Amino acid sequence: MTVEWEPAVRNAGRLAALERSTLAGIAGGDAFDRLLELALAVTGAPRGVITIVDAERTVAISGFGFPEGLELAAPIAHSFCRFVVASGHPFIVEEATVDPRTVGDPAIEAFGAVAWIGYAIEDGAGFVLGTFCLMDSAPRTWSALDIQTVATLARAASSEVALRCARAEIALLRRDAGL
Repeated sequence: MTVEWEPAVRNAGRLAALERSTLAGIAGGDAFDRLLELALAVTGAPRGVITIVDAERTVAISGFGFPEGLELAAPIAHSFCRFVVASGHPFIVEEATVDPRTVGDPAIEAFGAVAWIGYAIEDGAGFVLGTFCLMDSAPRTWSALDIQTVATLARAASSEVALRCARAEIALLRRDAGL
């Protein structure tokens, strides 16, 4: 049975944009890490990830605050990121264990995602490729500053994605032109 998030997540145009983005395989140590570190410092949230979402999984390209060795990847059905990718809108949860949208979701136990805030990361064409999200293992009311911080830094991450996409396109054009 198809769940309403599946068509948007598995959209061929979005998946092609993700492939063109060259984000797959990135493992932190760059601008994404710096943006996430800033978000954690400003909000005081204990954990955060920047993800990409392909047809089957959510995978972190940056992550902080998780136990050593924890794989920061999950099937899409076990990730709150699906809500952001499907709608393009922020998804904010104060207590996932009782919120009807998330109650029983495996992300609660696997990642300690009791409170969660996520914003879309888009490419230059507006395709949602992943999320910028913070989480807490306890219920939390996200403040206006928390929300503004995540929204602003998600836009900065989207700008970084657009820049990387443009660079990849230029490199491809140069290669095709024999330069």
